[in-house]
Amino acid sequence: MACGGGKPPAEDPSASNAPVVSEKPAPPPPDDAEPKPDAESAPPKKEEVPEPNFTPDMSVEDAIKAIPAASERLNVDQETLSKPLTEESLYEPCKPGSTHFKLRVAVWRGKAVAIDLTTTPKSPKLAECLKGRIREITWPAKVPSLNIVEYSM
Repeated sequence: MACGGGKPPAEDPSASNAPVVSEKPAPPPPDDAEPKPDAESAPPKKEEVPEPNFTPDMSVEDAIKAIPAASERLNVDQETLSKPLTEESLYEPCKPGSTHFKLRVAVWRGKAVAIDLTTTPKSPKLAECLKGRIREITWPAKVPSLNIVEYSM
């Protein structure tokens, strides 16, 4: 019986060592837990398609190339896209007169991000004025997709 009494005190130090050992591994999981939320935040960012990088005065073809391959395509009908371009009052401040022009406009989130424009006869000053007016338009369909509209006058 005395020997049995000696064994329980020996077991108590072992038991106290076991929690100390379990406490040491416990801090690394919280450290791991911090990167895990970052890692959990990262996959949704990877699923989101990044915004294209449109630059001033880029061509419509350049705008098309700037769209990430993973982008979802959301078509806006041509009638909706061309409607703001049909308003003659849009062009009046530029005084196009009898000059004809042809537009090709790339629209992203309701804004013109690229404009190809030719005037006949050629008039760089008029072309820049018209591009400026078109950049001021906000289309009602503000979809995160590139839509192209052509218009001539």
